[in-house]
Formats: sequence, structure tokens, C-alpha cells
Amino acid sequence: MKKHYTFTFFVFLMLCMVQVNAQTVITIPASTDPTMPTDIFPFIMGDTTATGERNDNNTIYKLENGQVYITTDRIVNKPEWDLHIEAVDLTDTENKPIISRIPNASGAYPDIMRPEGNVTLRNIWFIVGEKGALENHDWGKIRYMGDDTRVIVDHCIFEKDRGGFFQLRGNNIKLYVTNCVLRNGGNRRVIQGNGRAVDARNTTADTIIIRNTIAYNLQDRFFRSQGATAPHNYVEIDHCTAFNVAGRHGFIQLGRVATAKITNNLFINPIMLGSSPIYTDEQTQPDGDLHKVITLDTLYDNTALTISNNNAFWTQDVTDYWASNDTIFPPALMSTLVMDNLGAAAADAFFQEEVTLNSVPGSILQYVVDLYADPTADDMFDFIVEDASLAGTAFDSGNLFDFSTFDPCYSNSAQSATASTTGGPIGAISFCPDLTDVFDVNVNEALALKVFPNPTSADLNLSFELQESTEVNISIMDISGRIISNIVQGQLAAGQHTFSKDISTQIPNGMYFISLQTDQGIMTQKFIVQ
Repeated sequence: MKKHYTFTFFVFLMLCMVQVNAQTVITIPASTDPTMPTDIFPFIMGDTTATGERNDNNTIYKLENGQVYITTDRIVNKPEWDLHIEAVDLTDTENKPIISRIPNASGAYPDIMRPEGNVTLRNIWFIVGEKGALENHDWGKIRYMGDDTRVIVDHCIFEKDRGGFFQLRGNNIKLYVTNCVLRNGGNRRVIQGNGRAVDARNTTADTIIIRNTIAYNLQDRFFRSQGATAPHNYVEIDHCTAFNVAGRHGFIQLGRVATAKITNNLFINPIMLGSSPIYTDEQTQPDGDLHKVITLDTLYDNTALTISNNNAFWTQDVTDYWASNDTIFPPALMSTLVMDNLGAAAADAFFQEEVTLNSVPGSILQYVVDLYADPTADDMFDFIVEDASLAGTAFDSGNLFDFSTFDPCYSNSAQSATASTTGGPIGAISFCPDLTDVFDVNVNEALALKVFPNPTSADLNLSFELQESTEVNISIMDISGRIISNIVQGQLAAGQHTFSKDISTQIPNGMYFISLQTDQGIMTQKFIVQ
């Protein structure tokens, strides 16, 4: 796999960066016995006393790079303590620690975690639901259960869960996923609705941001929101790459949302099943019985959608197969409610350029062909891809790939290389050193940027701290990254600084960002005008 170059855009940074205070660091040693990996459960949950109190509420658990760990029971934190697990070396993204499972004392495979408090996961490879050779994977082995919690996940791999890799089961969660790979989701050789990247079913999220993330070999949707009675506050899918998505019930189902931004993405063969009344039976689509790539269940008076600069296309082999089957139709890119909200801006939502990724697992079209030939079959093409090193073993289902060659990048001469909202490349470019964008910045939490009151209707106050004299640029940006006002430009001395700006007559109601750029790095914060 190519080196994962750190690529963090300003919006993600402003929402998820937090101050770290006097943290304890515990390195969990890897086992010297390759047949029995270290169990992380007693290390993490052992820090909890019999009465439920923590020995230390602010601990980072570090795992050795390239080593395998297991958990033999469900890890559960509480709102009063953060669950923080990361690799010893965060820069070695090629040799992530692996967390998997083995049967517990009762013979059952345990959940990995069901956090009830804040979570931070960095540079870890999770093999979530695997039980054995060619078995259907377990479902929902990681679920985020806590109301009003924050989840930060960066440079991680998640694979082999039959449900959703990010199952949000609490309300008002803030989820930030960056530089991750989500693969091998769903049932193996049968038709099912499971196999999603991000799943916010029956809950209402405060913030969901998915950036510079790759999703592939999924049986169902990239994003599913369904069943909530109130809208998500903010959903963003930006600079992501998705391919080999069967799309059992669609691709991006926004459901109920107040503000959503879907920009600069590369979607290759979304909804490979095509659009057919035959398979829209479990979960009704907003526009009836035909799939759309992006759908909206409810359009509110204040719904604000930004959808632009996305490349979405189907390869010729897929469209040729659809043409050969009278029951399959090419999916529309956006549903009626999405089109109604965008109006004239819908013309900028998508373009179509067929690009070829350098080295990725092959097409799963055979799964689609087998399914349409006999939907009741249980021996269809196995879309779950395994490493080529497993050739000839019990895990070899015929769908193998040499993951050491994984290269999800495309030619820098393609139109897509200059098609983003900033004039740079689209897709998950953090994996691609030859594809760079203007927002390649150094984040500095020590700037301690604060914005108050928030929400505001008149005066906007902000404070920050400089370690030394530096050039400072402070701007207000809208959700698309467009600068709408400059607050400060010039040299400032070291120390604490506070500024105030009257925005009552300048900025309409909505969500905005304060971006603080200095020679010492950048930090950003979200604020709302109402």
C-alpha cells in the first residue's frame, strides 16, 4: 500500500481538535506467542474499579505497530472517561496494529467495543466481524452508543462487518472519519441489505464528517440515515473514493438533514445493482421503487445542501450488463427532493469522467450477475476480497488481491486531478502523493482558538494564543470553504489575543467557520449565526 500522506482539511480540524490535558500513556505489549495475541480487554477495562470508577480518566492506550491484538470481551467506556487507542508510531501507516477477536470462554465471538463516552482511534486496523474461513461475518461488533459524544477516527482500516462499520446508536454524536479504509462489508454469497460504511439509523447526529476515506466491496450503502424523527445537524462527505458498491438499497441516503455537503468525491460504480423494482423491497426509496445515488427523505424549509464537483460514473462492463437485462435501469444521480433543493446548482453536482485507479481489487460485477440470475442462491460470487497470500487456503474464495500493491490513485493528467472546489484533485487524495491540494496544512492545537457566543446573532468574539510573534490571517468561511470576510491580517506578538466582530448586518443565518492561519500552524472552529 502506498504511504498514507497526512491530509487534513480545515473543516474537520475545526470541529474535532480538542485540548489534551495531562494524559497517561500506557503501551500494551504485544505477545511473544504468535498463537495467542495479547488481549487488550483486561488492560483497558482493568483500569476500572469494582465500583465502576476509573483509576485514570485520561489514558491513551498504545499498541505496537505491526502486531496483532485481540479482545475477548466487549470494551465499554462511560461518559466520564474517553476511550483512546492508537498505534505507538502514528507515522507508520503501513504497519498498523491489528485488533481482532477470538471466541471467549463461552465459545462466542465477542463484540469489540460499544463505547458510551468519547472515542479516539488512530492508525489501527480492525478486523471487526470475522469468524472463520468463508463464514458470514458477525454484525455490529462496534457500535457507538453514547448520546452527546465525540468520535474521532483517523488512518484506520475497518473490514469484515456484516452491518455498518460506523453504527451510530446515540443521539447528538459528533463523528469525524478521516484517511480511513472501509472494506468487505455485508453477507458473503447471498443478497442482503447489510454492508454499509456509515449507518446513522434511528438516531439524530450533531455532526458527521467523512473525509479522505476509501470505501469498497460493500454490499449496501456508503451512507445510510433512516428512521430518525429529527434531522441530522450537519453531514459532510468530502474527498472520498468509493468503488465496488453493490448498493442493495442505494448509495448515499441522507434521510433527514439540516445541512449536508457532498463535494470533491470520486464514485466509481455506485449502485452496481442498478435501479430495479425487483430489489427495492425492504427499505422504500423516497422516489418510489427506483434507486438514486443521493436521496433525501424529507425536505425542510431550512434544508441546505451543497453538492458539487463530484465525479460519478459506471464502467462499460456494468452498463453493458444492465442493457442486457430488461429489469435494470441506470440509476439517477439525485432524487427529486435533492434536485428541488439544489435548483440551478444541480448542474454542478456531478460530472462524469472515466478514470482508472492504479491498483485496486477487481470488479464485483459477477456478484451482481449471479444475484440477478438466482436471487435465492447461496453460492454467488464472493465479493469479499482476501489477500493473495491466502491463495490455496481455506480463506481462498477466488477473489484475491495483493494488498501490498494497493494504489487507489489515478493519473494527474485526468480532468479529475483539477476538478475540486479548490482547483485540485478529487477523491481520497491523502493516499496519493502525486495528487495534492491547497489545503495541506499543519494543525496546531496549542493555538487554543475559541469562538463565543455560539450560536450568535450580533457580536462574534474569538480568542487564541500565540507562542511567538507571527503573521496571522483570520477569516470567516462558509461551508464550501469560500472566504466571506477577513477579520485580521498582519503581524501579532506572542501571547493571548481577543477580537470581536459585529456580524449582525453582514452574514446571513447559517453555519460558518473561523479559520486561524499562522506560521505556527492552523486551527479552525465552527459557529452558527441565527
